[in-house]
Amino acid sequence: MSNIEKIKFGYWSVATQKHLKVFQNESTGLSQLGSLHLAGKAGRFLGAIRGNNQIQDINKLLVIANNVGITGIPELVKFILPELERASDGRIELIKDTVGNITGLVEYLFEQSNVLQISGQVFENSNPTDIEKIVVSTMDETKKIPYLQNELTQLLTKENFSERDISLSLALQGQFRLIQILNKSKSKEAIISNEYVWGKDHKKIAMAISHLGLKEKEEIKQIIDIIQRAQGYPLDKISLETIEFLNLAKKIGMISPMTISTTRGIQKEFGFSADLLKPEDYKDDILDDVKLLLASIRFGENYTQYSTIWDPKEFLSYLIEHREIGPHDANSTDYIMLEKRGIVRVIEKTKTKFSSYYGGYVKRTGPCLELLRKDIAEEALKIISSPDYKLPKDTDVTNFGSILDINSSLSPEESRILMGETTEAMKEVADESLRMLRGELL
Repeated sequence: MSNIEKIKFGYWSVATQKHLKVFQNESTGLSQLGSLHLAGKAGRFLGAIRGNNQIQDINKLLVIANNVGITGIPELVKFILPELERASDGRIELIKDTVGNITGLVEYLFEQSNVLQISGQVFENSNPTDIEKIVVSTMDETKKIPYLQNELTQLLTKENFSERDISLSLALQGQFRLIQILNKSKSKEAIISNEYVWGKDHKKIAMAISHLGLKEKEEIKQIIDIIQRAQGYPLDKISLETIEFLNLAKKIGMISPMTISTTRGIQKEFGFSADLLKPEDYKDDILDDVKLLLASIRFGENYTQYSTIWDPKEFLSYLIEHREIGPHDANSTDYIMLEKRGIVRVIEKTKTKFSSYYGGYVKRTGPCLELLRKDIAEEALKIISSPDYKLPKDTDVTNFGSILDINSSLSPEESRILMGETTEAMKEVADESLRMLRGELL
């Protein structure tokens, strides 16, 4: 398998696992997608550790692993980590103690393509079935354009897949919502597409909104226009009169929502256009890192009462240039989801800075934000540098919530499948995980 093929299989393994992780393990048919599930977990885990260079605490690795659906130490140390070392061609090195127990790792991952390539190798090493390979081929083909079911079957048979396996694979993909099976009007022939299809070509979504009138289509068009011009737009600012059209646009993939939830019951959705990053050669935001960074900035702009981000461009530019920012108290509370995803790290530092208030240089010790993945911040900066990014400030926002309580986010796929719930009972566990992530429990 070539590197390009590995990246393709890694890309769709990650995309598939983001869907599958919301289903129960005992769901009928889920076991037939086991190699995709494993490779997707491995890819998302790599995406979270990239930029750390070395992690020497197995419990910190477990916290990171839990955030991408890896459930415990046995799965992590007996399956995921050994498979990653085997598939990485030296870019993942496991650290072991004198009796051979895994205690940490060293990573040499410089780009997202490294992550996807290793994920694809994990998929290949796991002896995937034709049914799973058909999943990848189906999603890759329908990413470009939807197909009639018989057209897609013809394409897949040319890859030497049997019609029986094709039929079973399509059924599984439909069951787990990896693809959408739409019935064409005035015909029994189904249209096969997936949520990554939508682009600027109206034909790709025409069947999904064909029942709407001209006025209703115009409503959706206006919503899409707002989000394309202001990525990460807070969806609760969309007019209530158009809420059903907003929900339809989310459902059929015209909008990619990123949801941030807090333990205080505050949950906010931020809308992105489905083509946020150009999907050329699998370089789009499949790991959702850029969307999460932008959503966190939007949250800080619009829903926090203190430590408000007034100039996102200046904030990100400084972070990229200096690789850290602070010390400031907000750094320990405002970016927890970015910390969990491994995009930034919170470290305690003492710095000397000039203070106009005190009329001289003063020392201050506190939490600093260290940037781990410069490429993610640079992609986000390209988007927020657009003059359309800035939103007018509201004067009537009263429902503020501390970002300290943020402990979950939903990817666009999860938002389309279910609404996440966070309870007060989970707060202690979430706080313990955060302390472990920061090395405070060592």
